[in-house]
Amino acid sequence: MKKVLGNKWYIFLLCAPAMLLLIAFVLYPILNIVVMSLQKTDGLTPAKFIGFKNFVQLFTDDGFMRANLASLGLCLLAVICNAILAIAVSILLCTLGPKTQKILRTAFIIPLVLSISVISQLWLTIYHADWGLLNTMLDKIGLGFLQNEWLINPKTAMVCIAIVGMWWMFGMDLLMSYSGIKAIPESYFEAAQLDGAGFWQTVRHITLPLLKDVAKMCVTISAIGGLFTFPQVYIMTGGGPGDLTTTVMMYMYKQAFSNQRYGLAAAVGLVVILETCVVLAVINWLFKKGRSAE
Repeated sequence: MKKVLGNKWYIFLLCAPAMLLLIAFVLYPILNIVVMSLQKTDGLTPAKFIGFKNFVQLFTDDGFMRANLASLGLCLLAVICNAILAIAVSILLCTLGPKTQKILRTAFIIPLVLSISVISQLWLTIYHADWGLLNTMLDKIGLGFLQNEWLINPKTAMVCIAIVGMWWMFGMDLLMSYSGIKAIPESYFEAAQLDGAGFWQTVRHITLPLLKDVAKMCVTISAIGGLFTFPQVYIMTGGGPGDLTTTVMMYMYKQAFSNQRYGLAAAVGLVVILETCVVLAVINWLFKKGRSAE
């Protein structure tokens, strides 16, 4: 076996299937996007090479800049309200009894089992201005003055979209952080209690340091989920009112399938890929900085 694994040709043959899949489904599509982003094409007529004009048009388009800022805002909000909140809730959850933990854990995971399309339709009925559950409940408890056209009002539309995505993804972050806490040996907590450490001291010096790898994964998934927000926008508002809830993915969809500007849509896709790489690099840097500070 050592002789086989020491042969570079055998290693190459073993890695070849995975490399072929990587080239076919990752590298080739990205290369195709790069080429298409330098062209003007509607998918029917022959493509015309125009260089970087698509990118110039993007960064001079107020609609794209607003959509991009909306997606980055959702990315930041997802990290704060999903990843960080899920870690805090999972820490508190572990202090409860086994039966209570089981019930609450199941309740938090239920939304994740459903499709985002189903979730969006569900919240669409909750937010409905005339017969939605939210306005009905406000009226029943004497807060009718707070009733609103939630998905039409410019002040509340994007917040409502953000709540849907975060409610759907919260269970995943909670499950990962909860599993990470449960993987920490009980002997660590018992030793801390014997030394007289309180709850917050235990969380600060044992739970959080040993949960950093899991926390990094939660932050990464939440950030990507926020940046790539699309289904709930498409189903619930279509990017409206106006383009207030248009995210960068919704903008790309409209350019490709509504305006038949595939070159411009490819440029948007390339920008999003680069932004995602930057976001992931920042997350890695922050966690490495945290480790070096320790």
